[in-house]
Amino acid sequence: MPQQLEVTEYDVIILGTGFVESILAGALARIGKSVLHMDTNEYYGGSWTSFNFQELLDWAQLLQGHVEESSGNSQENFEGKKALPINFSKARRQAYSTIEYEIYGILKQTNSTEENEEYLHKDEQDTSEETIRHVSTSLSNFERETLAKLLKESKQYNLDIAPKIMPCRGELIELLISSGVGRYLEFKALDKTYIYSDQDTFDKVPCSKEDVFTSQTVTLIDKRKLMRFLTFALDFTNSPETFEGYEEKPYEKFLKEKFQIDGKLLSAVLYAITLIQTKANDVNTIQGLTYTQRYLKSLGRYGNAAFLVALYGAGSEISQGFCRISAVFGGIYMLNHSIKHLLIDKSSNNFTGLIDVNGQQLSSTYLITSIDYIPEKLLQENEECEQISRAIVIIDRYIHEEGDASLTIFPPDFVGNEYPIRVLQFSEGTRSCPEDKYVLYMSTKASRKSAKEDLYKALEKLVNISNDDASLSSPLFALFYRHKFRDATLSSLLPDNIIVTNDSDSSLDFETATIQAKQLFEKMCPNEEFLPAVPDPDDDEL
Repeated sequence: MPQQLEVTEYDVIILGTGFVESILAGALARIGKSVLHMDTNEYYGGSWTSFNFQELLDWAQLLQGHVEESSGNSQENFEGKKALPINFSKARRQAYSTIEYEIYGILKQTNSTEENEEYLHKDEQDTSEETIRHVSTSLSNFERETLAKLLKESKQYNLDIAPKIMPCRGELIELLISSGVGRYLEFKALDKTYIYSDQDTFDKVPCSKEDVFTSQTVTLIDKRKLMRFLTFALDFTNSPETFEGYEEKPYEKFLKEKFQIDGKLLSAVLYAITLIQTKANDVNTIQGLTYTQRYLKSLGRYGNAAFLVALYGAGSEISQGFCRISAVFGGIYMLNHSIKHLLIDKSSNNFTGLIDVNGQQLSSTYLITSIDYIPEKLLQENEECEQISRAIVIIDRYIHEEGDASLTIFPPDFVGNEYPIRVLQFSEGTRSCPEDKYVLYMSTKASRKSAKEDLYKALEKLVNISNDDASLSSPLFALFYRHKFRDATLSSLLPDNIIVTNDSDSSLDFETATIQAKQLFEKMCPNEEFLPAVPDPDDDEL
């Protein structure tokens, strides 16, 4: 039977253990607020979480509708309050679409028919009904073999469903350091970036001064242009005359006209250094210079890298780190605990509490929640909300060079893509996969009918899907899905004391979400310090 709570009144109830909710849980508990943190899921991270391989398959099937779940109840009255039903399962499913996955059979190269037959039927007992139940389509024998091996190594995978990286000088890194949460985490540097060119090649992007000087792919003239621009961009606010008149003009126009940057070099600056996630004309000069400066200032802090990667799955691990702070300062945690209704006072239209799966009433002054727990009657659907096409691909070896983490960019229109496609490659060094495997995380803003249509042509440039190019790595598994970025803060129907956190957006980093967490905290507690350092364990305050 689900757990009953002795204490039923709190300063804050938080629903969902996603990234923003977890930061707020830690910050509020740290200043002495009583926090009850609940999640219908049995894991931390919400829509930012990471899964092992079998959990990822189960999650994909659940979103496809292969697993039935009970629907929410109708609206009721409860002690003079409106009891609005929560349908967590429906809300979660509506956030994802065009979900499809592929398992690839890799034929062993051999001259012996007997050897090939032996390979085909090896470990046949592993491809039993228990294994096949994870897929809904018929599989060839070689695909069954691939699936069996992936499931056997399932627990060695930590696969992010919303993968992100961290600027070495960004909001999140500073918060991890100042709050002490960073002590719970481990990191690797993302030290290589590549960009796809119109000559069907992948060029390594020189980002630091050392990279520029040693690059073999950049001409001497372009090196001079790039060095001049990077020197300016690092402290661009000190030279306003350089960008005067270009403030609101496209960044691309500024780079071409003021620094004569074009061709491959222009693509590298726009998409690999500035990390523009839209079309070039959508970013003005001030925005572009700000993004470029942030990138340049991140270099050198932790080696020759601008970004860090959290080990064991970023979203889940970082969320748990902030939840630990909350628990240390008295926060109460309940996972795998469903919520049935939110209670709204009829006269004031304020949130007063909720009813959980036990029928127990729990009350609080504030409710902080992910959008999955908001009753439909309180939402205003935004038809033009951003959608992100994603893919998680497991391959048998690296795509460019061996290393723990790298980033590959496909600029717009290079493979029929409307927006930039970003591909993160993680190895066993990031604890994302077994030693002999690599994981590709692909993402772009949605523009076609499905996530697969948005990403497949780029994937074909990276891996040997059709088995006709032995120089490329071979895919073992690919999951394509589309995620809707839902913003409930636009709803005018929400009670004033319900604070809703946003989904993961299309950016590569956690900066927007970290800023949102800080702003929401300051709105609730304007005179309090946001996540001050945790005292030493021997300190009496702890």
